[in-house]
Amino acid sequence: MAEIAGGAVRGSARDGVRTFLGVPYAEPPVGELRFRAPRPTPAWSGVRDATGWAPRAPQPELTGRGFTGDEDCLYLNVYAPDAPGPYPVLVWIHGGGGVMGAPHQFDGSALARRGVVVVTVAYRLGVLGMLHLPGVADSNLSLRDQVAALKWVRGNVSAFGGDPARVTLAGQSNGGRTVGTLLAVPATRGLVGQAIVQSGTGVGAVVHTPAEGAAIASQVLAELDVSPAELATLPVTRILEAQQRVSAASGTKVTYRVVVDGDLLPERPLDGVRHVPLLIGTTADEEDLFSWLQSGGAKLLGVGSTMLGPAEIEKAVAAYAELLDWPEDQVRNRALTAGDWWIPAIRFAEKQRDAWMYRLDWRIAPRGRGLGAPHGLDLPLTFDDIGNKNWRFLFAGRKRPTERFQALATEMSDAWVRFIATGDPGWPRYTPLDRVTRLFDDISTTVPDPDRAQRLLWDTLQAVNGTSRDSESLDEPFTDLD
Repeated sequence: MAEIAGGAVRGSARDGVRTFLGVPYAEPPVGELRFRAPRPTPAWSGVRDATGWAPRAPQPELTGRGFTGDEDCLYLNVYAPDAPGPYPVLVWIHGGGGVMGAPHQFDGSALARRGVVVVTVAYRLGVLGMLHLPGVADSNLSLRDQVAALKWVRGNVSAFGGDPARVTLAGQSNGGRTVGTLLAVPATRGLVGQAIVQSGTGVGAVVHTPAEGAAIASQVLAELDVSPAELATLPVTRILEAQQRVSAASGTKVTYRVVVDGDLLPERPLDGVRHVPLLIGTTADEEDLFSWLQSGGAKLLGVGSTMLGPAEIEKAVAAYAELLDWPEDQVRNRALTAGDWWIPAIRFAEKQRDAWMYRLDWRIAPRGRGLGAPHGLDLPLTFDDIGNKNWRFLFAGRKRPTERFQALATEMSDAWVRFIATGDPGWPRYTPLDRVTRLFDDISTTVPDPDRAQRLLWDTLQAVNGTSRDSESLDEPFTDLD
């Protein structure tokens, strides 16, 4: 049992880990609170059961047919070592393109057994979390939910043996992008000491201006054929149906984005990010997952590129084709992997004094023979949870090489724990002078500036949402980034 601000919670214990599931960090955002900023959880009497999952946020089913979840979704889960602390804390923001995903996809038990208190957070998604409609909806509700969760951690994590002064904020995909955004939110100062960005889609750059956010809101309203005032009382399934139709027509994987509102988020994250120790990286073949899903008819996310327009995609593909003697589909996937994930990660790392870069090069199948090192392959590895059924689909019917995969999971999760505990994962920092990167593979290596020729291509391509820089400046060490 643990005593927190709202009252007592009873979890469960197994194999040296105490687990508390479905702990509320804000009042349910239902009824008149649907489009309102999160409010503190009312206190309860007695002991609250924390042994079962809370509902996930409303979202489409993975099958693409129907919807799942509940608007009463502002809960988190805690995995804590059974022995007394204090321990460093990992706060995990799940991915899912901003429209799907849930914290209970991730089991923090293995990290807890290594001496980390893990907190996984649910937050509002899609239209319910990112509708930009001033006067009807509070701005940036998904970000506000995450800030509320971080405040909960500061006030309550010590009850689970966690040290509120040693918090690492981490996430993958949309979660990684969100971590980069939260580092530019002034309200997170004092709540986050360091960060991990795993395959953050367009990290630092994928946000909307108020005008862009308003345009998406107008499309949603047009699909619903209702007035703004009616949104608060519509059935949630109607909102999700319109959300899906707008996403399908958007031409991007990430349709719903937070807005640079001049309030919670004063400026674009890449321009306003504060300095913290940062572990950041990607997989080698991120786009493999999306091209595979699209070939099977999946329509859960939009298609195309998050960072590049159609003309920019073709220009990037043509540039890569001159450099790589590969089949066209593989060239295209490599260009999109770089444009949406690899180059944004590099640009974001360049903004930090203390950054460590990695890349996951271990492949499920050799290049061109199926999924290589696709988006999401890092998740069972960094959580040291290779048996988790949520990630089995990545192997697409292939037999998992359990021994090799487990060895890599141990290596990567050990590095993550070192970073969480000490601020250093165990290899040299990344700087624009030498660009040292850890390449995780069957035999991992630490190398300077991997795939330099491919990186330099982006200095001659069109600006990636304003983040490209000339090649000379990229290879000079930074002096003062304040």
